[in-house]
Amino acid sequence: MKKTLKILVVDDNENFCKNLQDILELKDYAVQIAHDGFKALELVRQNGIDLVLLDIKMPVMNGVETFKQIKARAPNTPVIMMTAYAVEELIRDALREGAFGVIEKPFDFDKLFALIEHATEKGTMILVVDDDELLCANLSDVLSANAYRVGVAFGRDDAIAKVRAEDFDIILLDMKLPPLNGLEIYLAIRAIRPAVVVVLITGYRQEVGGIVADALEKGAYTCLEKPVDMDQLLALLRRLEEQQAQGALKKPE
Repeated sequence: MKKTLKILVVDDNENFCKNLQDILELKDYAVQIAHDGFKALELVRQNGIDLVLLDIKMPVMNGVETFKQIKARAPNTPVIMMTAYAVEELIRDALREGAFGVIEKPFDFDKLFALIEHATEKGTMILVVDDDELLCANLSDVLSANAYRVGVAFGRDDAIAKVRAEDFDIILLDMKLPPLNGLEIYLAIRAIRPAVVVVLITGYRQEVGGIVADALEKGAYTCLEKPVDMDQLLALLRRLEEQQAQGALKKPE
């Protein structure tokens, strides 16, 4: 039997909380409510919460500060930030600190339910960023068959949106994505998720060698050449997972 997820909704708007609670309970989630950060911390400490939906803009202690304290007390509890405002600095701070994702009000509830499921499922999350749809489909099939959870983005805006929405463990990034080059997208991703592991891929090593070198110098893990050797990729991913579990990444020579 599937475990009933315990979700904590944190928002100072009481009507919003009650409406969201009713909707989530229709999906068979067990829901608790807090209207400020202090009550949220108390409930997280007492009740073994599986996931937190946390408003960014709250009085006294805002959502980002609340998130940081939740992370200190329950580092493995995923937190999805909610916002109805243009508060980019707060959003950026939360994502850089490790919030699972952000969703804007009013909600697309299908998107919210998908985020909840993704945040609470087990398994390494990989985002493939490439404008070659056939390659993306092939990589997605191979990775999914090996128990990875896979997302796909075909360009910069799509990639940035997905990186903001979900906390991927590994990103496979093509280095030639017109009209931008892969380095620009790499730096944009790194600004949002500084801890994410990025593996570069390219079929034009001679042409883009300079930007590959720049990306590697700025923290990219390694670069694979196309056509991608799937056995080599899977072996690399297994090594990455082992290193991440040990908390010590070692880039290939």
